[in-house]
Amino acid sequence: MIGVSSDDSGSPRICSRCGVETESILCEKDGIKTFSLSSPAGIFTKRLRESGRLEGTEFFNATKFGYDLRVDLGKMNNPSRFFSELETYYSAVEEAFQPKIMVFSKDQRHGHDKVQAAFEAYAANSEVESAVVDKFLSTTISCYIGGMISFKEKRNVLALHATASHNPPNYNGVKAFFGMAEDDVFVEGPDMAGRISGGEVVDSFVNWCSQFPGYGGEISFDLMNGAGCFSFPQIASRYPRASLLNTRPTPDFGGLIPEPLRTVDWKGFGFAFDGDADRSTMYLDGKQVFFSRFLAGMVKEGFFGEKKVIVDQRTPPSVIEFLESFGVKAIIGCIGNTLQAELSRKHNALWFEENWHNGGYRVGGGSFFWGVAPFSVAFWLGSMKAPIKKVLEGVPDFQYTEEKFKVSPGFNEKVIEQAEARGIEHSQSS
Repeated sequence: MIGVSSDDSGSPRICSRCGVETESILCEKDGIKTFSLSSPAGIFTKRLRESGRLEGTEFFNATKFGYDLRVDLGKMNNPSRFFSELETYYSAVEEAFQPKIMVFSKDQRHGHDKVQAAFEAYAANSEVESAVVDKFLSTTISCYIGGMISFKEKRNVLALHATASHNPPNYNGVKAFFGMAEDDVFVEGPDMAGRISGGEVVDSFVNWCSQFPGYGGEISFDLMNGAGCFSFPQIASRYPRASLLNTRPTPDFGGLIPEPLRTVDWKGFGFAFDGDADRSTMYLDGKQVFFSRFLAGMVKEGFFGEKKVIVDQRTPPSVIEFLESFGVKAIIGCIGNTLQAELSRKHNALWFEENWHNGGYRVGGGSFFWGVAPFSVAFWLGSMKAPIKKVLEGVPDFQYTEEKFKVSPGFNEKVIEQAEARGIEHSQSS
């Protein structure tokens, strides 16, 4: 299973404000980014235009498109209209990817019931077989259940998960993962049905994790009061010297101020998950350890046998040179979980993303490219044969700050350059 984009760079394209179809990535009339008509966002926009609902749409007022939907529920003037439009968006996702099965899951974030109700209303009028998981899951397990069902059924699955990741508490949204798993790596789990037992899904997921070697050192896991609280305590039982922090799930996990991590006196080695548990930040004595430093240390100590890796655009040259001095080819990748995973498939290489997604890894003879924290944490720790401080000795240290662009996802430098070259006034929103 791999994350899928709400939009892509294809053409022809369509403007989400005026509905005009164009070959340009930018609408010259409205000065905003257009959507490819082959993408879910483009198909959705065209359907709204054809039904006469494009003008004043609630959806574009509250939603940011990227490799998921991020919805500011507080911006809705007409919630019932928004969730009616969300039904249309689900049908556009179906048309774009043409899955044989669709599986919906959710975490405890505010608004999950309405996001699920929109899916169920859509599914009632769709010919695609669909199912809903009946308990809260993390994004991590959404990928897993989609992969397991696709392998058992031998059909493509689109796994949709209602979550807002680590966004502020007024947000919710939808992440999507598509594809079919062809390798027999899954343990027994629930069968496809209209309602899927969330308890059985978690049990299957935890059993699947047991194939990773455990870790006997002292380690802390901050679950950040998020969706990881529903599964990771069972996984962490395989770490005999583990400490679990912030294990009470709350519906506003993404917007807690101050963040739970900032309120603990962090000593030693540990990880902090984000809200939907698909990322994990590494820490040592209260200081963040960026993943490229950790991987470079693994290479230095001889614990990493791969000869090729996709690095993040934010990885500094000093770390890249360090990797290459040990014979590892560093391929400059992108920023973003889905983009990195696509590159890893193309180059058959492991990957990472500095901003928490710990990357691709191997299980037996197969390669997995889900950026999910519990799997990658277990894999890397199980491979480590030396104290973390020794692993990091001699590896270049660095700090970076993630620049926050005041533009919508996808409204990137290429779009801005095009707007400025043509003298077009451009908006910072979709």
